[in-house]
Amino acid sequence: MRANTHDVLEFIDVAIVAERLCEQMRLTPGEMLDYLRARGCQVGGVTLGSRSLLYYEGAGAGRIMAALDVPKERIIDTNGAGDVFHGGYIYSNLTNPFAPWDDHFRFARAASAHAIQHLGNEASLPTLDDVYEADARLNERPEGASADNLK
Repeated sequence: MRANTHDVLEFIDVAIVAERLCEQMRLTPGEMLDYLRARGCQVGGVTLGSRSLLYYEGAGAGRIMAALDVPKERIIDTNGAGDVFHGGYIYSNLTNPFAPWDDHFRFARAASAHAIQHLGNEASLPTLDDVYEADARLNERPEGASADNLK
């Protein structure tokens, strides 16, 4: 949380924040989506670590995207996984700007799932093949939860 967060959000189209910001602002993840939307962010989301991503696109309802199920014994280093996630959706959006954000977040999710299975920042950076392999190999957790349950 920074002193100018409230003001800066007015100029941001895509705001994906960590659960920690919700805690600092004393908002639930669902309330954070409402806050981001009220500040004018066209796409907003809250990363919930190994659990999921809660997000919205445009005027659409909040959605939950479960994290990929990486077996515990394969998780080596989670440092930088969030940065890889953010870089992943930015890359996906720049290379395919007309795709829905669901696609961009799925790409980013697979990139970060790859990253946590490698030690160190350089080794964790995925190639495109790494991202597609991680997405194909890892099973998703059930996505039955409703975004409304997180308010």
